Amino acid sequence: MRSIISKVHKSKCAVSAVIANLILIAAVIGVGFAALVWAQSQSSSYTTQYGSAISSDISQLQERVVFEYIYYDSFKNNLTVYLMNSGTIGNVGVSAIYVDNTPNSTIALRLLSTGASASSLNATQEGYFSISPSPSLALGNHSIKIVTRRGSTFVATVAT
Repeated sequence: MRSIISKVHKSKCAVSAVIANLILIAAVIGVGFAALVWAQSQSSSYTTQYGSAISSDISQLQERVVFEYIYYDSFKNNLTVYLMNSGTIGNVGVSAIYVDNTPNSTIALRLLSTGASASSLNATQEGYFSISPSPSLALGNHSIKIVTRRGSTFVATVAT
């Protein structure tokens, strides 16, 4: 009788070791799948961010602003700059204007064809803006820098 009881007891130990190993294997597989799902979501997120950054950079590279004509009226202290979007992308808006590295807060872009106020220029569209630089421009050469909403910079020089 004792041998039967000891056999049952030994077989229970063997079964519990197998069950413990199965539980451990299941836990390792579960953690592995969780790590895989996390890695895939991170990879997808990084791919989306990279695609957005590349798209933004391409759009910035497609911007081309040409200074067509620059006129300074020294009596009125009025600088008028005529521009053309010669790039292949539309919606080119001016976010900042610098005259001799001094920012000008007023940006009133207008379309050349109608004189209507505009927030941006589409491809091949012409526009202009007038500002009163502070301080007034002295005789000599002055730089005019335009920064677009996408971050492109365009510089021209005007002689007064």
